[in-house]
Amino acid sequence: MTTEQNVALVKAFYQHIEDNNYEAVAALCHDDFVFYSQVDKPLDLHGFLAQEKGNMDGYPGFTFRVHEAIAHDDKVACYMIFEGVNTAPIHDLAPTNKPVRFSLMMLMTIKDGKIIEKRAHFDHADISRQLQG
Repeated sequence: MTTEQNVALVKAFYQHIEDNNYEAVAALCHDDFVFYSQVDKPLDLHGFLAQEKGNMDGYPGFTFRVHEAIAHDDKVACYMIFEGVNTAPIHDLAPTNKPVRFSLMMLMTIKDGKIIEKRAHFDHADISRQLQG
């Protein structure tokens, strides 16, 4: 795939997350998909989908946009902004009804036309402060 195709794949991946279409998200992922949140223990595709849906379900109507994407070979780096209001439970936590806006950096690796690895970096303490403040 070209770098332009890799960027389009990653943008489609995030559009499907924003559309709450996790079946389509899974279809864009390689069978050997691995997710690293920060530098935590990796999750497989099933674990990633469960965690991602559990997080996003707390923010009905959220936006999760790719603002910049840089591609080289099989890698796509993205600068993203998440915006939403926590009006539904997140996993086992009650909603706060507070708005949240934060940036993230993602590094995706593409193999055989699918996303095989996703690495996420964000400021978890910032999100917690916004939910508490």
